[in-house]
Amino acid sequence: MNNYRGLWVAVIVTAGLFVAFAGGGLAWLGGTPVPLAVLAGAAGFAGFVGLALAVMTFLTRAQD
Repeated sequence: MNNYRGLWVAVIVTAGLFVAFAGGGLAWLGGTPVPLAVLAGAAGFAGFVGLALAVMTFLTRAQD
């Protein structure tokens, strides 16, 4: 996994974008105003990417 860290970061960010669009879209469909739905999507993105990068760091350090 060490040789492909950049690729894994790109995969994590792409998956985070899907989480953000899903979270923001579902919030908007639930009746939340658009600016607040965007904030909900941003929170989902930040939470997912932060957790996924922490897991990736843990897994790569365990192999070193």
